[in-house]
Amino acid sequence: MNEPMAKHLSFIGALVLLGVMAIVLVIQVYDFRRDFSYLQKLKKDEVNYEVVWGQLLLEQSALTQPSRLEQAAIKDLKMRAPTPEELVIVKP
Repeated sequence: MNEPMAKHLSFIGALVLLGVMAIVLVIQVYDFRRDFSYLQKLKKDEVNYEVVWGQLLLEQSALTQPSRLEQAAIKDLKMRAPTPEELVIVKP
């Protein structure tokens, strides 16, 4: 092969290699941006879930207060405290 032809082939080879590397770089940047966007969405979801969890804990503590349970037992179940005559003490 003559020398000018070899230079042209090496130049074309370098251009092809450069083109392939550019395409690979574009694909990697696209994947990174897509993954980063997904990560940001997950972090936003995490914050929202923490807020909901805190609200649920507050609601649970409000619903399980002894005074609220006592009111529900009296109102809904018609329960009452036994009178002294109704109490039976069992000795071992």
